[in-house]
Amino acid sequence: MQKGEIVAAGTPLRLKAKYGAGYRLSLSSTSVPEKTRPPVGSAKFESSAAGEVIWRIEDAGDLGRVVRWADEMEHETRRRGERVGKGVERDLNGEMVEEGTDVRIQGWEISMPTLEEVLLEKKLF
Repeated sequence: MQKGEIVAAGTPLRLKAKYGAGYRLSLSSTSVPEKTRPPVGSAKFESSAAGEVIWRIEDAGDLGRVVRWADEMEHETRRRGERVGKGVERDLNGEMVEEGTDVRIQGWEISMPTLEEVLLEKKLF
């Protein structure tokens, strides 16, 4: 209710599905946010702070592709973990490359926005 009028009614899940704008992909990453963009057209940048980058995935049909990509990037980051000196690392073939030239994702999760975020974003209360 807002100012004595009902502005939204239903279960939290129904309200999030109706008014929410997709899903949130949270990445734990040391890479610059631009390099962590998921390979789908519906990915929109939300924020980046303290080693966490958040992307909004607006199309639920893209979730499968996003999950596969994030999982591959996390596993690739773990395989490339060997450091050989400040600013230098080894790639998958054992070749030395300059640090920061690739995407590093230490962990990830996908979630729906909270009911509060949905209602605030849509200015429903």
